[in-house]
Amino acid sequence: MDEMERNIQLRAKERSYHMILLALGIWTFYNCWQTLQNGASYHPLPGLLVCGGACIQGASQELMKRKMVAGEEGYREPRTLLWASVAAAAVSTVLLAVVTYWFIKG
Repeated sequence: MDEMERNIQLRAKERSYHMILLALGIWTFYNCWQTLQNGASYHPLPGLLVCGGACIQGASQELMKRKMVAGEEGYREPRTLLWASVAAAAVSTVLLAVVTYWFIKG
């Protein structure tokens, strides 16, 4: 596969990934709306899939960046404290969603 074909395939995968995340996000908000307005049962699956996809994308992107710049002298490590705070906030949000689900179900 040459570079142009690889670029086309990468763009297609990127667009499909964004479309799936958008659909899952809309499904999550619709489900939350139905739960709050009509008392329907809460389904955390679409929200957890969105969080999982975003976390996997961010982690793999960060790992790929680190592998590419490993050993370069001019490279300065990014703001580790900022990224650790963002990761902690994401994990806290997921945990809060799970605990909320347990309270609603219980």
